[in-house]
This record gives sequence, C-alpha cells and structure tokens, in this order.
Amino acid sequence: WFCREIFSGGKGGIQVKVRITDELAQQIVDSARAVVGWNINFIDRHGRIMASTDSGRIGTYHKAGHVAARTGQVQTVQEDRLEDGVSRGVNYPIIMDHQVLGVIGITGNPAVVGQYGFLLTKICEVFLKEYRLSQEAFSEEAHRSRQVMALIYRDEDTVQQLAEDQPELAGSCYTAVVFRWHDGFRQAGAFRQKMAGFCQKLGVSLYTYVYPNTFVVLVPSRGYAEWDRKLPQWKEWFYPEILAGIGTEEAFHRIYESYRFAKMALQAAGDRQVFCVHADDMKLAFLLQSLDGAVRRRYCQDICHLLTDSDIHLLQAYYQQDLSIQETARILCIHKNTMQYRLKRIAGKTGLDPRVFCDAVPLYIATLPWFRK
Repeated sequence: WFCREIFSGGKGGIQVKVRITDELAQQIVDSARAVVGWNINFIDRHGRIMASTDSGRIGTYHKAGHVAARTGQVQTVQEDRLEDGVSRGVNYPIIMDHQVLGVIGITGNPAVVGQYGFLLTKICEVFLKEYRLSQEAFSEEAHRSRQVMALIYRDEDTVQQLAEDQPELAGSCYTAVVFRWHDGFRQAGAFRQKMAGFCQKLGVSLYTYVYPNTFVVLVPSRGYAEWDRKLPQWKEWFYPEILAGIGTEEAFHRIYESYRFAKMALQAAGDRQVFCVHADDMKLAFLLQSLDGAVRRRYCQDICHLLTDSDIHLLQAYYQQDLSIQETARILCIHKNTMQYRLKRIAGKTGLDPRVFCDAVPLYIATLPWFRK
C-alpha cells in the first residue's frame, strides 16, 4: 500500500512511504501478462511471490527475486532451479524514489523474454504512479479533515500543535460556513466536487465533508469577500436541496464558536425556508436558538395552551405586519373591529395583550414557527 504519515515536527509535516498490496501486485501481473503473453511474477523485498499468473507459485519463495530486491540489480536465471523455487527467466527490480518496492519477473528463455524487460518496468511504473496519486489525494483529504474537525470541535491540543506547525494559518481570522443537503440529494457528489474546486481556486485550505450530508468550509478573512460573492451562484445551482449557515468571524483558536453560530444560522435557514442565513443577521434568534428544546416547548405550552391554531395564525400575521391592525385585517379579509375583538379574546386567554409592547414580545416569541418545534 501507499501509507502517508503525518509528522507533527516539520512545516507541512507530510512524508510518503510506499508499500505494495497483494491485490495491486496481482493487477500488475495480470496486465503485464495481457501485453507480453508470458507468465509473470511479482516478488516482494523478502523474496515472497506476492502475485503471479501461475497461481500455484503465489506465496512461495523466489531466491533470484530476493537477490534482485536486495541488490537492486537485474537477475537472470538460465535454467530451472526447483530447490530455490526458481524457474528460468529474468527478474527486474522496481525502483521508485531510490527505493526498491519489489521485483517483477518474467518466466521463459532469457534470450526471448529479456526483450520485454523495459516494457515490464514501464507497466509497473504506470500502475504505481497512478495508485500513488489516488492514495495521496485520499490521504490529503483525510489530513485536511482531521485539521478541520479539531478546529470546529475544539480539540485544543491539536489546534495548538497546528498553530505551531503552520503559523500562517493561525495568523488569520476565519468564518465557518456550513452547507447541508437533504437525504437523497442526487447531486451531492457534484456539489462536493465543485465546492472543493472553488476552495482550491480561492486558496481556502480548511474544508471537509462531514458524513452524511454536511460540508464545512473555514473561510479566512482575506478571501471572504470573494467567497460571499459566490453564494448567489450556489443558490442558483443547488437551492432548495442545499441550505447554508454562515457563522461569525473568529480568531483561529475560536473557530469552534463560529462553527456553533453557523449551525444555528443553518437551522434558521431551514426554519425560514431560505437558502442562507448569516449569523450576524440573527440577533434575537441567537439567544432563542441557544435554548434547550424542552425549555422552548415548555415556554410555548405555558403561553399558548389555550390558543387555537386560528389564534396563532392571526398573531403571526399581526406580527408580520408590524402590529398594524388595519393591514392584518386586510390580509386576513376580516373587518378591523373583528380583528380588535379577536386580539382582546387572545389577551383574555393568555393574560398578555398583543397590542401592548411588553406583552407582544413574549407572544411573538411563543408563536415563531421554528421556536415551537
């Protein structure tokens, strides 16, 4: 396999080590056999045949292959040597970054099969380079995800280490942006790809997918204006399947606060049935959404338990019209005297008069649709 290790010591801190799995080795020998038509073996650095087009040889010891791996030199076998687990053929060490990864051998008369040596090594090289690229991309994503998770979930030790290793990151303020899509959203993969591409273009290095339906981006202050200009296009492409919440701008060590506010803004976007809500625009909703769900339900029950659905609908319309009795009556298609009567009846049921500011505020809160959930 290709194993990417993250070291906390150096700047950037990434180093690549290479090892090959039996499955990858078998893919290599099968592909080589299809090209050259001869039996092919792939031998590890200890002389074990990892993969072969002759299945009976898998797992056996190959002395010449072991020598080739140890010395880094091509080993030619002119005749079968059963006592050494060797058939005649040629064995080529596979070298990448000055490291012997293994040996590929071709079975047959060396004078005949030797002409395929260059081709065999190139086949190996292509497989290994493509595999390494895919594994490096995966490892880079996993590394970035660990960084983002540490920041948004307040893993203080990891955040401190990250700040020491990459001071250029720690020197900026960040705004957390959280996207969430509905279950069954068929373009989730396309959205993630577009978002990752845009982050890379903008120079945003801290972003990750959070299973099962969330994408988090930590936007540095220097790039936020350009980021914000992109939001209408995200809306055009993906709304209403995707909603967004934008947190507050916070210092590097307080990114978790921005993330918390971004999640509250995301909830507000869903409640208001809009694409995006900025935490800075929420004001009273910040305080209300921080309340426990059980507390909110008890509050609504205490105030509204005698109100009918019609009463609550009237109050919601009344507040949407800035407490204008005349405008609310017009919208509800009732006489303003009827409106006055119904408001008085609500005051009698709740002990709170909607026409009095101090009483209107608790009634307004208790009838907010998202607060009642």
